Amino acid sequence: MKKIENHTIKLNQWKGIQITSKALKQILYLTKKNNNQGIRINIKKSGCAGFRYTMELAKNQKIEEIKIIYEKISIFIPIKITNIINGTKIDFIKEGLNKTFKFENPKITQYCGCGESFSTY
Repeated sequence: MKKIENHTIKLNQWKGIQITSKALKQILYLTKKNNNQGIRINIKKSGCAGFRYTMELAKNQKIEEIKIIYEKISIFIPIKITNIINGTKIDFIKEGLNKTFKFENPKITQYCGCGESFSTY
């Protein structure tokens, strides 16, 4: 077991979060530009399938979060969603004029028709 910011995570169960080089480059750009320490990843109820990811710039850790250092950025994740987000890969996609972060999670069992919300098992 490993202690992470006053919270214990079983290493044999924690696969972590993967961030592609394109996503990492964009996150580093945004954090430096806006003078932030890292990003906060969360999920919230949304859409017809149930949930959607949220990601925002963050200056510090909240009490109910764990802090993970990935390369040069801090990632803050609420303890209550660590099981859901475990094993997620974050990518940054450019399609024409559109740019977006894409979350790939092996636990997702269903997406809504527009692809904005998901449900897990």
